[in-house]
Amino acid sequence: MRFTRSPFSTDRAAAAAALVLILVASPVLAGGSAGTESPFAFGVGARALSLGGAYVALADGPSALAWNPAGLAGQTMKQVSFFYTSPFVSDNRYTFVGYVHPFLDLGTVAFGNLRYGVGGIAKYDATGEALGEFSDSQNEWILGYALPPFGPVRFGANLKIETHSLDGYSATGAGADIGFLYRPTETDRRAWSTSNLSFGLSIRNVLEPRLTLQSDEETLPTLVRSGVAYSLPLGGAFLDRLRLLLTFDQGKWSGGRTKMGAELTTSRGIDFRFGAGPDEIGGGIGMALHGGTLDYSYGSMELGAAHRIELTMAFGSSLDRLRAERERIEEETLARRTQEEIERNEREQIRSHIREGKKNLEAGAYADAQSWFDRALLWDGENTEALALLDSAKVLRHIAEGDRLRRENNLLDAIAEFSAALAVDPDNPDAAARLSDATDLLNRNTARDTEVSLNLTQGIEFLALSNFTEATRSFESALQMEPDNADARKYLARTDSLIDVRVGTLVDEGKWYADRGDGETAVARYREALLLRPQRSDLKRAIARLNRPKDATKNDAAKTAEEKRPVRREVTADERREAERMYRAGVEEFRQRKNREAIRYFEFVYGLLPDYENVESYLKQAYLFLGMEQYTSGQLAEAITEWEKILAVDPRDEKALTYLRRARLAMEKAKELSGGSTDR
Repeated sequence: MRFTRSPFSTDRAAAAAALVLILVASPVLAGGSAGTESPFAFGVGARALSLGGAYVALADGPSALAWNPAGLAGQTMKQVSFFYTSPFVSDNRYTFVGYVHPFLDLGTVAFGNLRYGVGGIAKYDATGEALGEFSDSQNEWILGYALPPFGPVRFGANLKIETHSLDGYSATGAGADIGFLYRPTETDRRAWSTSNLSFGLSIRNVLEPRLTLQSDEETLPTLVRSGVAYSLPLGGAFLDRLRLLLTFDQGKWSGGRTKMGAELTTSRGIDFRFGAGPDEIGGGIGMALHGGTLDYSYGSMELGAAHRIELTMAFGSSLDRLRAERERIEEETLARRTQEEIERNEREQIRSHIREGKKNLEAGAYADAQSWFDRALLWDGENTEALALLDSAKVLRHIAEGDRLRRENNLLDAIAEFSAALAVDPDNPDAAARLSDATDLLNRNTARDTEVSLNLTQGIEFLALSNFTEATRSFESALQMEPDNADARKYLARTDSLIDVRVGTLVDEGKWYADRGDGETAVARYREALLLRPQRSDLKRAIARLNRPKDATKNDAAKTAEEKRPVRREVTADERREAERMYRAGVEEFRQRKNREAIRYFEFVYGLLPDYENVESYLKQAYLFLGMEQYTSGQLAEAITEWEKILAVDPRDEKALTYLRRARLAMEKAKELSGGSTDR
């Protein structure tokens, strides 16, 4: 900035003050700016200045306010920076304080103050008589903002206030800067890769500040900086990378300047730097501290040497940590919402099933009523209302079926139905009376051997009590006595069919308990199934596997779970961006309860990046809710398919295991009823 003297200054005083300004900002003035540029155009930061000011493509941290505000984008932690330049002469100060505050989704905000001050300037009157001393101070107050990075592309801008105080006079002006930066988020270990290349462009004073000090008005001119940086990997145990930088500055009045720099980074957190420009040659060193960096710069200029030091400290939680915390909260919210949705759905399912069951019960459709009450109990096996209604439906169904068979003179089948009713309600007088009457009538009207009849009736009673072993033995005894007995063959086949259903149920329950890690209960289920089907070698193998040492079983489970996860591979930046877009679209569809559409998006992301944000959790919930919709509409097979997909993602998912068990039990109940078999 041009030095404006007070009315009390002589030419000698003005020259003294101007000399101090030249010493501090000599690169600016030496370029032929005729004193029109601010000293702050020289820049700040020990790292930046040790690189010769070739920093526009590498701008980072709080000092990016002075070089390229786009460099504020992508900061991961709050930072504060302090910069100090040693004076050429006494009472000369050039300092910077900056603060950066990144937000998760709103970009980065920064604040900084650059201050240049000179004190102890002698003042004389027109006759040369000393009038004391005065001071000159200038400040640049900056409020910067950078948008969140768009991949490697970043944008930023500054609003700033320039102030100038001189010998009791002051002036203020407002200005603005803008910046652009292309910086890939990931670098490559190859010697040549565009991932290692960065470009930067900034326009200082795109809105030029105007200051009027006393009666003189001056405008701080526009300065355009453009530059490139390349990070060359070295691959050594100590030497990590060599960054090469080139910048071209074009001032409105000062012409063009070319600056270059180099930075050698090491694995020990120590960086070595060198830089050169038309007015200064220098270098420096940077050291990583716990939570920050300490940088030193030395610059050699025509009028002397300058020592600069900068301390930058990061503090608070990183954006990665904040993002993880937000994801944790989202996970908890999602889990809570899912649980509430599940509980609400379960309550509605129970109410709906009981309501439909009562309608069928009143209409005399006892089999349909039993089916509805069975469904209600799949959601809540302890629901007392559903249990009582189910027993009532079973008894009425068996009595009604027994009455029909008795009218057709099918006394043996009628006895089976009345026995089944008593198995449900042993004190039911109607069933007991009908059983006694049918049995007496059978004994009077049948010319069958008494021992055969006894075996048949006993077998039917055992079958009603789900004692399949004794039922089988009774029917086989009847056949030994009377090989052509059709009733014995029929009931033996029915018993065999029910054994298959029971074994299937026990095996499914065993798998369910095994998946939950309850090997003891799983083994008990498999052994019970083996008693009914001793020839099942697969059950023997399952029992042996579960009886192995726990560590081996856990390793097998972990191996199986890992094998089911998508194969990991390196993804490109374009694929990652597409995954992010698809994920956001899936979340939006999921929030609108469009589960089919959400699944398509989540499956794409999960197949590409299984660990991306909450995609696994969202995918499981979408499968779960879609399966619930299908289950509610009676599409049991389709519901099972969706819930099995959850186990492909997470083999131990509690909800999926529970719902699959319910759905399979419902299908088995339906098979029993459709086959006209006796209840277990």
